[in-house]
Amino acid sequence: MISLIMAIHNEEEYLPRSLSALKEIENRIGEFIFILDRCTDSSEDIVRSFFPNAKIIKKEEQKWKNSYSENLQIGFLESKGEIILLLDADIVIPSNLLDVLLPELKDNVATVSPRIVTDKNVSFLNFLYHYWEKISYLISPLGKEARGACRLIKRNCLEKVGGFKDVIAPDTQLDLDLRKLGYKSKLIESIECLHIRRISLRKAVKSQIMSGIMRRQLKMPLWRVIGHAFIRLRPLVIYGYLKQALHEYSHKVEKQS
Repeated sequence: MISLIMAIHNEEEYLPRSLSALKEIENRIGEFIFILDRCTDSSEDIVRSFFPNAKIIKKEEQKWKNSYSENLQIGFLESKGEIILLLDADIVIPSNLLDVLLPELKDNVATVSPRIVTDKNVSFLNFLYHYWEKISYLISPLGKEARGACRLIKRNCLEKVGGFKDVIAPDTQLDLDLRKLGYKSKLIESIECLHIRRISLRKAVKSQIMSGIMRRQLKMPLWRVIGHAFIRLRPLVIYGYLKQALHEYSHKVEKQS
């Protein structure tokens, strides 16, 4: 049985297109779980129009520091499937997603993910970002890795690591936790999903800074962060990393005093 988990926070702009694609594989999924995280728009109505029998969980209060991670854990604890399908509300999947990904969940492979490609038709910035991604990955193919926006996870493996952690990037943390137990996370490049979120300059800046903070929280070495920022042309990742390092140092000094 496959359980679909989708966390939603005011996603009315993207849900119709995302859920229309999801509807194509409805008969392959045993249960649909939607976590509505303090939504103030029409997200709930849109979900109910596509999946009237889905389990909808309304989260009115944030208890974890990282709300998205909390949403995933809520969905995981409510689910019953042997396979978990995580899907972000701004992702459009192809109809053959499960046909391609499910056979890859074998042996010690605990989680698999398709390629996530920015939809170049959404805006001019999306168009630029789409081709920037292509060029940067040609320069540095080692930067490719499984993504949390869409992935399949074996339930028993997720249970072994205690589910999702309260961190900025729960998918990256999951991969690290699984690796410690000898499991693999696999990127399947033969299939792709579209990321349809409209990119703005403000969001691009915030994304880089948060990426740097996440890398510091995951204890990545500074040399690796600098290399990533240089090759992928993301200088603000370094700023986010150093900002988090300074915050940690200040907190440590405060505790000692």
